[in-house]
Amino acid sequence: MRAFDRIDINRGGVAEILHSAELHTAIQAAAEVVADTARGRDLRVESGESLPVEVFGDRGRSRVGVTVAVRHPAGVGMEAHHGVLKRAAVDTGLSVEGLRPDADT
Repeated sequence: MRAFDRIDINRGGVAEILHSAELHTAIQAAAEVVADTARGRDLRVESGESLPVEVFGDRGRSRVGVTVAVRHPAGVGMEAHHGVLKRAAVDTGLSVEGLRPDADT
């Protein structure tokens, strides 16, 4: 006999965790560390101002969420050239995977 013949997932319990204030707090804290790490690179936009790295709530229907972003016209180029957000996330111990062009959508 196998150790687990059947596993029942308490979907309501999982949904409760995914919508919980505690999970949101943990994700928010991780996002703030990533943002602070990115800001610490002291990258500048063309005007000489610091690259604006923002953290904002990004709740989905199925779970809490937080986004770290550079909402500035130079943001896409800075990410493409310097990988500022990706490197900051990796430097804080997060695993970062990009979109796979061959993945099913």
